[in-house]
Amino acid sequence: MAPRDPYLARVNRALRDLGSSVSLEVSPSGSRIRLRATIPLPDGSWKQRRITTSLPYPNGVDKARQLAEELGRDLELHRMGLDPFPFDRWLQATQAPSATVNGISGIEALRRTESWWQGRRKRGPSSEVSWRTTYALPLQPLLEQPVVGIETLKAIVESKPAGTCSRRRASIAATAVAQALDLGPEAVQQLRELGKGYSPLKDPAPRDLPADEMIVEVVDALPSGWQWVAGVCATYGARPHEALLMAEVQRNGLVAIRGGKTGARQGLPLPKAWIERWGLLNKRLPGINLERDHRTVGSQLGVALKRYGAPFLAYDLRHAWAVRAIHNPQISPSLAAKSLGHSLMVHTSLYQRWFDSASMASLVAQM
Repeated sequence: MAPRDPYLARVNRALRDLGSSVSLEVSPSGSRIRLRATIPLPDGSWKQRRITTSLPYPNGVDKARQLAEELGRDLELHRMGLDPFPFDRWLQATQAPSATVNGISGIEALRRTESWWQGRRKRGPSSEVSWRTTYALPLQPLLEQPVVGIETLKAIVESKPAGTCSRRRASIAATAVAQALDLGPEAVQQLRELGKGYSPLKDPAPRDLPADEMIVEVVDALPSGWQWVAGVCATYGARPHEALLMAEVQRNGLVAIRGGKTGARQGLPLPKAWIERWGLLNKRLPGINLERDHRTVGSQLGVALKRYGAPFLAYDLRHAWAVRAIHNPQISPSLAAKSLGHSLMVHTSLYQRWFDSASMASLVAQM
């Protein structure tokens, strides 16, 4: 994305002062100027649309302002009932300029996509890993393509089984390419649609998670440092990298998570007895390199559990906490979601099966 342009901001203020409902913005790749406005559709409804022009950024700002004024006049005349809205002129402009980018090879497309992705926001130390795993790996087939277009990107997504994590990741990566190359809103929407249908816990059953007795048996047998990390994950539902890098168990029994994937928060112990059992007030960490990205550091708990013969995965400790909270009438879904560090919507969608199970059990008990 192009840097913020003070001149573009002044132009938009001037348009607002004129009473125009149209504003200018830069396309995701930073190469062209777009008009943004709420416009009428042929079916009578109104919808906010972004109209991609052929005007380059930043040299075409003056001409883009003229277009914005023309669109604003057309909208005002239509609202007043004086003129029909010229759909042919403005709606056709919202289509993709081309389904294929002439002369752009797969290698060049990857280079432009990485540059666009890096420029979208300030990236932290883990950005290199995020780019490699979420974008570069799914987009490897592009390296052999002489020309990139929407069909190329669709083929990359469709090569993965529907409803899988790999297909969703390919869809995210391919969508980024379409945005970086300005293939247009229809191409972006098509690629997003192809990736739908995946849920990280789409078909889990309660028996897939370890029972509390199994968790206690495994964590009891771990070396001191790994016991503390696994104990924090089990007792508070913390993510592995949070336990290793950001967690402090406080004297009042809550855990404080400093930053992380979803920001700072506090977490509830469940059950509270595990704080004393594993000495969680006395922080102990294993002797591993913590000066790495979050993904790599967090994966080390899984490696340790496997090494010591645990029959479950590291993230199962977090899921087991969530299910334990569902069956605890003192903990509301909203409070459980806050403790885990995600939204109520995500919480209920991920653990819907267990919510249903708890509700049924409660009804049976009242019969």
